[in-house]
Amino acid sequence: MESNIEEIDGVLECLFRKMASYHTRSLSFPSKAHPFVEQFDEQLSRLRSSQAASTSSSSLNQTLSDLKDLYCTVDELLQLPINQQVVSQNVHSKWTEQVLDGSLRLLDICSTSRDVLVQSKEGLQDIQSVLRRRCSGELNINNEIAQYLNTRKSSKKMIKKSLKNIKESQQTTCDNAVESMLKDVEAITIDIFKSVLSYIGGARLESQKTKWSLVNKLMNQGSNTEAKSTNSKFDVVEATLEPIIKNKYGIILLQVENMRCQMTKLEFEIQSLDESLDSLFRHLVKTRATILNILSN
Repeated sequence: MESNIEEIDGVLECLFRKMASYHTRSLSFPSKAHPFVEQFDEQLSRLRSSQAASTSSSSLNQTLSDLKDLYCTVDELLQLPINQQVVSQNVHSKWTEQVLDGSLRLLDICSTSRDVLVQSKEGLQDIQSVLRRRCSGELNINNEIAQYLNTRKSSKKMIKKSLKNIKESQQTTCDNAVESMLKDVEAITIDIFKSVLSYIGGARLESQKTKWSLVNKLMNQGSNTEAKSTNSKFDVVEATLEPIIKNKYGIILLQVENMRCQMTKLEFEIQSLDESLDSLFRHLVKTRATILNILSN
């Protein structure tokens, strides 16, 4: 009898802990003993701590890599029978519909980010191509520069529209740990995509009022280490190209090397970010496919 009572008390204690966990957005699966649960909590906590500090290309790439690792852990957790059972039992639940809709939005934002990067890269390559062909005398590449700057304007419009359409994740009470996990992942992914889009858009994305403050920062870069580390290279290249297009006499060879150096750095940065986003996109697709597969079985 005593052993039965102890078993019942143990079951009740477990149930109470489980019920209490439903009132938070933190991940609390029925069994915290599974290593993937602890791994998920650590990865999510690390991303939340580091995401706000992602103000450079290198830090954004690291954040995107960490986010990809988080999705790998999510996929492992979704393979657990207990979690598949929870998902399959909620085929017609509102939260599964919200999660699937959210995954489509994330894929769309990721695609927009990559489209903007490709457009910028193609514009830079056009300018570089002209510079290689015209290797002597004065250069007039105003048409190519104007086309690049116009492309950047169009890209910023796309970014603004995408940022405007991003819906904040609602802080609601979740009915189970799987729902909590998927909504937490969606929320941190949205925050990271915002950082990526804002960085690609540059410092002048929000308002033209920042134009002169940006110019001042760029002028003081030689003595201001902080400005070097926080300015987007997209801004640096724009600030390099804009004065050239206003000069009707074009540019001389002495100016070419600096411009070419800045554009090469930006091309490398674009390539790196695009590869990170491509890898993340594949994991977003995989996670969505896993959820759909569970719901269909």
